[in-house]
Amino acid sequence: MESLQHIIVMRRELPARETISRQAINYSEDMPPEQKDRYIQYLVDKVNELDLDKRAMELAVEEFQGIHDDVLGRLAELQESVAGIKAENAELRRELRDEQAKRKRAEAEARKLDRQLKFVRKGKFGDKRQKARKDVRKEEDADREDEKDRFDGTGGTLSTGSVGESPVREAPVTEEKVRDLTSRPDKYDTMSVEGAPVFHPTDDSKVPGRIMERKSVKVFSFKMFLVEERFEMVHYVEPGKKPGWGYFPKDGHPEVVTGFEGTKATPEFLQALAYEVYVKNVTFDFLHRWLTEMGMTISKNTLHNWLKKGKRYPDKLIVVLKGIALEKDSIVNCDETRCKVRKYDHYKKCYIWVLVNKAEKIAVFFYEDGSKGRDVLTHFLGDAELKSVMTDGYNAYVFIGDELKSAQFKDTDHQICMAHAMAKFAKAANPGGDQRALVFHDDLSLFYKLEHEYDEEGIDAEERRKRRQSLGTKEIMIRLRSNLDIELAKDDSERSPYLTEALNYLCKFRDGIFAYRKDGHYPIDNNIAERTVRKLTTQRNNSLHYGSDEGVEMAVAYHSVISTVKLHGMSCWRYLGEFFQKIFNGCRDFLSLTPANMGMAYANC
Repeated sequence: MESLQHIIVMRRELPARETISRQAINYSEDMPPEQKDRYIQYLVDKVNELDLDKRAMELAVEEFQGIHDDVLGRLAELQESVAGIKAENAELRRELRDEQAKRKRAEAEARKLDRQLKFVRKGKFGDKRQKARKDVRKEEDADREDEKDRFDGTGGTLSTGSVGESPVREAPVTEEKVRDLTSRPDKYDTMSVEGAPVFHPTDDSKVPGRIMERKSVKVFSFKMFLVEERFEMVHYVEPGKKPGWGYFPKDGHPEVVTGFEGTKATPEFLQALAYEVYVKNVTFDFLHRWLTEMGMTISKNTLHNWLKKGKRYPDKLIVVLKGIALEKDSIVNCDETRCKVRKYDHYKKCYIWVLVNKAEKIAVFFYEDGSKGRDVLTHFLGDAELKSVMTDGYNAYVFIGDELKSAQFKDTDHQICMAHAMAKFAKAANPGGDQRALVFHDDLSLFYKLEHEYDEEGIDAEERRKRRQSLGTKEIMIRLRSNLDIELAKDDSERSPYLTEALNYLCKFRDGIFAYRKDGHYPIDNNIAERTVRKLTTQRNNSLHYGSDEGVEMAVAYHSVISTVKLHGMSCWRYLGEFFQKIFNGCRDFLSLTPANMGMAYANC
């Protein structure tokens, strides 16, 4: 009340200051006495009325001041209660986090015990693959002692299977199945071998009677044996010339010595060695044992050296394949795999890279001292003007940086494999146990579903690009981005480390993952490079390690040729044979020796 009174006094001072310098006006100076009395009475009534209004206003202000003080008191009480509730909620959240951590530890321990229990049961009762016979017993033959053991006094455990008569069972009615003939092929492939068969005719003179009909019986034989061939060399001299050695064949014998350059093996033998080691993944130990059991006396180093001699020509072929794969505006996929290489007196973890051009069906492996740094990839690409490079997240992190978006790489679209992002969310949902990851996994799988629909329709690249940029695809991306922002806004402690890793991966490489929408030719994932490099992974599991960098480079050369042959859908055995035979015959036009041109030659045969 006093504060309001003070404000009123201050407000009255303002108009009073305006009238200080003015001369007061006497309105009753010329009035008659009667009129002055009436004027004075008017002023008295006016003063009384104003005084009443003032007192009424003071009472109203006093009432409002009381209400104001009451409201302030209640507001202070509410603030105190809200602060108490916040403190209580913080305590509850802390207790909830502790309980969740305890529950997760208990669930992990339960899973561990469950695995141990399954292992014990497997050792006790046999392997799951062993079929167990079901104990088919009739209800009237039920074991009463077993029923007694299960009964605990409650109605739920009471069983009357061994008491009373069994109900009559009706024979089940089975419907006769109708054979589905829609998937039956128009014709069946018969067993055969490529090439003309060896025909063994019948000697009609030995037939004891009249011949009524003839037919041929197919028999497949596999004849594989080692033969040591010796070519007789003569030391001769011509008049006026120096003596020399020469081979002069007789009729029906090879025109030249059939040993491959620098070896004592024929092209066919070198073909078999390369096929066994780099297609069938047979180690040199097993290869040496196999040849020894077939009666050949040879060392493992000699076999290795023969393949090394033959490697010179795949190296020259790879130069041609690399030039085709890195042509201007090419779309390539890259990946790497680890391997163990012996370095003098220790073993080192190294990496082999692969570059795949799906359009040209070319795969090229490369190895630069086992490094995994981005310099390996940039050095291999050189000054190639590529349209797109697809890698996984690690390669993208070390290769696709702002510092490399200059020079010849500024116009290159750097793609990131979507399958790696899906795998991280799948890992967060299954081992991590965070079901929120399924929302992201399901949205990413919708992009694959759309791609499968495009493949089934057989649309061209331009139509695929338009559909990839349609409203339906953008709707999925907007939903995915919204969910990503919501999850990243939360505290990291509220989700599993697997989900945090997946979310950060998607946020970091989002632009690269969805760069495939720019062009209908762009791949959605890096699966073709993953499948190509898997062969080296299998060989790594068999041989455990490489003996030297030279052994790795030899594997890289042969696998580049073999993987390119497989991308063309050709026979590796046939191609290796034709390749070494043409090299032996003097062919050095490696462009004509590429699998693409070889395949055209096969088609024209």
